[in-house]
Amino acid sequence: MKTAESKRAKPWMKSASLAVASFAVALLGTGCNPECVDQFDCRADNGEPPAGQQWVCVDEKCETEPLPTTPTPDAGTPDSGTPDAGQPDSGTPDAGQPDSGTPDAGQPDSGTPDAGEVDAGTPDAGEPDAGPVVVDCATVPLDPKLGTLVLQSGFVAAESVALSPDILALGSSPGPTYAFYGIQGRGKEAGLYSLGTWPDLQPGTTRLFDVVTQADRDGSAAVYPGGYVINDGTHVFTGYTLGSTGAPGNLGAYDLATPANSHYVVAPKNYSAAAFWNGELSAVLVNGGGLGTLPGTDLAVYGLVTSTDPTSAVRVANFPQGDAVASGFTAVTSNGVAALGYFDGNFVNVIYGVAPATVSTAITSGTPLDLGTQAKIDVGSDFNGAGAFGTGVAINRGGYDADFNFVSTDVSRYALSVGTGDIVTVGSRVPVLTYVNQCTSVTMLEPLGSDVLVGVSDRNGRRLVRLQVAP
Repeated sequence: MKTAESKRAKPWMKSASLAVASFAVALLGTGCNPECVDQFDCRADNGEPPAGQQWVCVDEKCETEPLPTTPTPDAGTPDSGTPDAGQPDSGTPDAGQPDSGTPDAGQPDSGTPDAGEVDAGTPDAGEPDAGPVVVDCATVPLDPKLGTLVLQSGFVAAESVALSPDILALGSSPGPTYAFYGIQGRGKEAGLYSLGTWPDLQPGTTRLFDVVTQADRDGSAAVYPGGYVINDGTHVFTGYTLGSTGAPGNLGAYDLATPANSHYVVAPKNYSAAAFWNGELSAVLVNGGGLGTLPGTDLAVYGLVTSTDPTSAVRVANFPQGDAVASGFTAVTSNGVAALGYFDGNFVNVIYGVAPATVSTAITSGTPLDLGTQAKIDVGSDFNGAGAFGTGVAINRGGYDADFNFVSTDVSRYALSVGTGDIVTVGSRVPVLTYVNQCTSVTMLEPLGSDVLVGVSDRNGRRLVRLQVAP
C-alpha cells in the first residue's frame, strides 16, 4: 500500500470533473481541512494511482490499495451461483417439482439438454464459466514503448524517452528544434526548469522561475501547480491555483530573452492553456475563470494577447449559458483550429472545434464567440485528456466507475479542417491506441510539431512516446 506523500494536482491526468471537486472544496471555506473525504478527493489532488491500484481515503489521508479483481463474467453470479446453479436450476422448481418426476426427470430436464448442455457442461460450466480471468499488472507482459496499449493501423510509434517522476508537466518550443521546459517540485516549491532538446531530455538542475508568486508561497493556502507548460518562442507560461474560496491563481510568464522581465498575470481557476497563432496575431488561450483585470466570475476561454506590447487580456469564448460547471481542455492544431472544451451539466467533458479566423475575430474585436454555435466534436464518451495531434486532436476516452476511477478505453484522433465560410469539419473517430486492461495508462498528450507525445505509465515507469501518422 502506498501513502500519498504530498497533496498535488496533475491536471493532465484528471478530467475536468475532478476540478469540480477541487472547486467545491475551495468554495466551502478555508482553514485546517482533512487531506481527503473520499477517494474522489485523492484522485483530484494526486492524479492517477499507480497501475493496478486505486485511491482510498483512510483516516482522512490518501492511500492506494490493489484494484479488486472482477470475475469474467459467468463463474460467479449469475451462472454458477444464484440464480443459475442454485434456484431456479438445481433446486426448486427445477431439480424438485416439477423436475424430479415425470415428465421432467428424464428429457428434457435432467438429461440432455438440461443437465448436460447447456447448464452443467459446455458452454456454461466450461468456458467462459471455468473461473475468473485475473490480470496481474505485476507480471503482465509489457511492450518497451507502449506497455499493454495496442497501437492501431495508420500510426507509428517512433522514439521513446524515459520521463522522470520529478517532472509534473512539460512542453516544447514551436520547432523545428524542440526545446523542452518542465515543472519540477511539488506545491509551493514548483519551479520551471530547462529539460534539454528532444529526444535528449533530463530533469533540470537550474531553477529558472518560480511557478508560484512569493505572496502565495508565504500564504497558508495549499498550492496546486497546473498541468501545462506553454512555449510560444518568446515566453514559457505556467499556472497554478490555490485551495481557497474561488480557486484564485496566476499565470506565470517566463521571458526567455530577458528573464528579469518575467511576470505573473492573475488567472483564477486556470485549468488548461494552449498557444494560438494566426498571421501576425498570437495569444495564449486560457481555460478558466478570469484573466488579468477581467472579472474573475465566469468560466470561459480567455486570451493573453502576446503579439502586442504590453500584453493584454481578452475574453475569447463564452460557454453555453448554464451548461458549464467546470473548465475543460484546450488545444490548438497545426492548422490553427482551436479545440476548446468544458465540463457540462451532464458531468461529461465536451469539446468544440473553432476556426482560426473566428478566434482571431473574437480577440481583435473584443466580442467573445459563442462556443455552443461551433463545430462540436462527437467524442462518444467522457474523456480525461486532449492534445493537438497535427491537424487534429487526440483524446483519451473512457468513463468513471462507481469508485470515481477513470477507466480508459482508447486514445482516438479527430481530424479538424476548415472550409468555406470558416466552417470547421470534424472527421470521423480514428482509434490510435486501445486499452486491453488498465495496467498501462496514458498520463499526458502533448503536441510535438505534427506529431503527439503520449505520456505512458506502468510498472516499468514513466516515458514519452512519439506517435506519428503513418506515411
